[in-house]
Amino acid sequence: MKYLPLLFKIIIVSLMVTIPSGSFFFPQYIANKIATNTISDEEVSFGIENQIEEAIEYRFLSVDDESNEWFYLAKILGKTDKDTAFKLATIYHIEGDITQATQWYKQASELEHKKALTELIDLYIEEGHLLAAKKLLLPLKSKQDALHKLVDISVTLGDEILLNELIVLLKQTNNKDLINQLKRYGIIDDNSFYPTHSKIRVRGECRNSIQLLATNLSNLHKLDMLVENIKDHPLTNFICFNTPRYISSTQLNCEYEQDSAIKCDEALWASFIPEIDARYLGLMLNEGGANVDNGILYLDSNDDTQVFIHELSHLLGFVDEYPLSAKHKVCQKPQESKFSHNIAVLKTHYEGDKKDVVALLEKQIPWFGFIDKATPIIHKDGGKWVIGTPNFYLSNKSKLIGLFKSETCDKNKVQAFMPTASKTNLRYYEERFITLYTDLLKKNPDEFLMPSYHYNVAKTLFKNNKESLGLEWLNKALKRELAKDANLNNSEHTNREIRYNKIKNGEY
Repeated sequence: MKYLPLLFKIIIVSLMVTIPSGSFFFPQYIANKIATNTISDEEVSFGIENQIEEAIEYRFLSVDDESNEWFYLAKILGKTDKDTAFKLATIYHIEGDITQATQWYKQASELEHKKALTELIDLYIEEGHLLAAKKLLLPLKSKQDALHKLVDISVTLGDEILLNELIVLLKQTNNKDLINQLKRYGIIDDNSFYPTHSKIRVRGECRNSIQLLATNLSNLHKLDMLVENIKDHPLTNFICFNTPRYISSTQLNCEYEQDSAIKCDEALWASFIPEIDARYLGLMLNEGGANVDNGILYLDSNDDTQVFIHELSHLLGFVDEYPLSAKHKVCQKPQESKFSHNIAVLKTHYEGDKKDVVALLEKQIPWFGFIDKATPIIHKDGGKWVIGTPNFYLSNKSKLIGLFKSETCDKNKVQAFMPTASKTNLRYYEERFITLYTDLLKKNPDEFLMPSYHYNVAKTLFKNNKESLGLEWLNKALKRELAKDANLNNSEHTNREIRYNKIKNGEY
């Protein structure tokens, strides 16, 4: 039986040789056999080997979807069949094979599949290939959907010439919603249709104002959403938000990867005229790790509300409760003074009279006043006082305030302590920002604030050997701390003076 396929081929070839060409046309022969349902498997296989479309289509209908043979046949048919090409593209897109997806969307588009071009454009945008998407969209700019995508691309690329052309089209189509968005985010001026990337004219109206910025419309909308999502969160009693504003990607010089912290050349903020009038800045990019560097907060477009809350809390003086880098400055040695609301880095043992040790800890622990007098924070072990609330004391007291080990400095030899044994938003994003932390903010809202973004600019300028300009921006940071505010009490004025001296000495 194994010789039948070979015998069949011999017979077919002999027929092709002996029968005059005018009376024998093999594709038609295959088509007739399929039409009369008399074709054999061997004839189908022979037809496929010889790229006879009728045989390929016949077998394609009978094989399992997305099997190896299905893909083999689909790639043959997809060269001429738009629906097959589009199906291949869709499958590869879902599977994350962007190269194959792109190839088959292109093929389907060339074969005039109605949805293929749109999908190809969206894939280019999704993958950040904006110039390729722009090239395909330009001939379609008279269509509303294409026009909207082109506007977003021109904004993201910082293409002012194209944006000006597109704004004329927006006016002609009376597209008020999109025009209003462009105005709202400072992409175009309120009185004219010309981009104003460097003119952020927003005044900070509260003590801890933050100016959020992004390089495209999608991220600007995301920032609006994040602010809306936390409007009832207690942190908003201590920080306020200016309207998110656009900054062109051409102005930025940032390094970022998916799993590493976003870092940017922060000297760029010195180029804004007038300067951005806010204490803090927040920049959202498409990717990179969220973090806070003194007065500047960095986010990526995938960060959710809980990440936003976590990072905002750093600006207000809270420190991470997960293990920090071994090089982090707060974990190099036991603290000399309080530096955050929720973390104290202390010796593990003290010697001397109990009252003296407790008095020393009172000066070092920000939440000392919230600890019940009956809650132990030290215990005797030999001739030394061991620091910390014993775990056995917890039992069912999950809300107990005491002195508990934190993971903050686990990569170092020093020990960090926190006020609760519970996991909080400072350890895991999904956990709560606990009530105690709100109470600590209420008691000392100004004590552990990060310096303003002017300090970041000054540090970068000094690093770039621009000392004169660096001193100018350092003075701007210092003035933020000494600005007169009738609402501040004596303690808050003292805290500002402490921050003034730390900024002056470069201790942040």
